[in-house]
Amino acid sequence: MSTHHNVPAGVRTRRAGERTPRLAAAFALATAALAFAGCRAEKAATVVKTDPPPVTAAVAKVAAEPFLATVPVTGTLVSNARVDVKAETIGRITRFDKEEGDRVAAGEPVIWVNDENYQLALRQAETTLKVTDASLERASLLQSHSSSELERAENLLKSGGITDRDLKAAQLADKDAAAQVTVAAAQSDQARATLDLAKKHIRDTVIQSPVAGVIQRKFVNKGAYVEAPTAVFTVVDNGRLELEAPVASADLAPIQAGQRVTFSVNSYPGDAFEGRVLEVAPAVEAETRSAKVRIQVSNAAGKLKAGMFAQGEILTGSTAQAIVIPSSAVYRDDRSAKSSFVFLVVDGKAVKRNVRIGRERDSKLEIQDGLKPGDALITEQSIEIAEGVRIQARS
Repeated sequence: MSTHHNVPAGVRTRRAGERTPRLAAAFALATAALAFAGCRAEKAATVVKTDPPPVTAAVAKVAAEPFLATVPVTGTLVSNARVDVKAETIGRITRFDKEEGDRVAAGEPVIWVNDENYQLALRQAETTLKVTDASLERASLLQSHSSSELERAENLLKSGGITDRDLKAAQLADKDAAAQVTVAAAQSDQARATLDLAKKHIRDTVIQSPVAGVIQRKFVNKGAYVEAPTAVFTVVDNGRLELEAPVASADLAPIQAGQRVTFSVNSYPGDAFEGRVLEVAPAVEAETRSAKVRIQVSNAAGKLKAGMFAQGEILTGSTAQAIVIPSSAVYRDDRSAKSSFVFLVVDGKAVKRNVRIGRERDSKLEIQDGLKPGDALITEQSIEIAEGVRIQARS
């Protein structure tokens, strides 16, 4: 006997095993989530298993080559025979024919000052000397006479011809005559000194160049009034020039007297000039942390002039076969660091190698330890390069 239930009209009955729409949607969503999670896991597994691409970098073979170590220098050419000439007399300039840039010889007259007053003083001094010389001559004659009278008196005293009082009078006259000679001689010497001074004043009215060279600057012209010590002109000897260059204290150690220097000046682009280190200043200036290096300059051609700006380098050493690499390949904390490192390529991977730096020139470094010819050196720095990273040489 079967039991029948009354079902409202229009209502569909669910068969066994049939899902409701809400349940079907939830099932589909769960299936999609599982599929997405599986896909992500598969991708993650793929990333872990795949090696990163190699880093492209510039690579070069290390080789031995000649190396010249230098220290760069810049400075100004100065003349060690630069003289500021000054007047030693008083008067008005009557002649000054030289112009700036004109050459002068040592001892050559350059300026003439009016000497009329000094000529008058000279004649007066000459006259005074004649008077004093005449006085000296007269005093000498009187002394000679008094000496004779004294000698006669002494002889007469022995024979009883004169008294002792007469002898003392003769002795006093002789002493007075000797004193007069001394005074006349002093006056003559004084007059002669006055004459010498007058002659010097005459000489001083002609101002000469103390050294051979070129007139660098004129401070006065014809008609100007001068008095000691008025500066009248400056002369420089460009045949004896020096290059004065401040060098940082970090670069001073290899510099020694006698080292060769090459340099250039803007006035003659393309021309090379030479010099030799004379000395290094014994102290470093606290403000600049540098010391002045004096360099003797050869100027046989006469092209160089005092005041020119020069830049060049001091040759501090040379090696016939040295390991030299670009400074861009070296990792170091600062320029003064001597122990640093580079990266080599070994079996296609970057390998860190410590190196000891020697001398430096321009953008190249001498490596004293850590590299050998044939090593594959990475010549550029990159944050992507590290120990074990695969490297592909840039073509």
